[in-house]
Amino acid sequence: MRAIAPRVVVIGAMEGARIARAGRLAAHYGVPRLPAVDVLIRRQPLPADGYVVDGAPQLLDRVAGIGGLPPAPAFADLVVHLRAPGRTEGAEACRVLRYYEARGVLLGFRPDAPDGDLIVAIDAAVRGRTAADPPRWP
Repeated sequence: MRAIAPRVVVIGAMEGARIARAGRLAAHYGVPRLPAVDVLIRRQPLPADGYVVDGAPQLLDRVAGIGGLPPAPAFADLVVHLRAPGRTEGAEACRVLRYYEARGVLLGFRPDAPDGDLIVAIDAAVRGRTAADPPRWP
């Protein structure tokens, strides 16, 4: 039986580290890495067989709109936040990050955390999901 491929969003302000991490996770799971701009702004369809989306927290907040619910919980098993030491994301982005965290969809990791730590968290988030659970967004 083939394992269910995860639907993951990797966010973080440090673009180089974020893209590299998202690429390694996508390669590990055998799914495509998609830039958030393609998914959220250009409305690129999401692959049914899993994916890793990467983008800045501010981009996810802008797409949520005023008063709207942030979209990530609707299409992701887990949002991985690569937290840079001493960096603030801004008031609006922090509000969105707290929203994800409160619902158990977001986990924060230091940018230098081992890939294995993220893989354990992603595998736990996917546990119990079936292939019949399609992404509801975008």
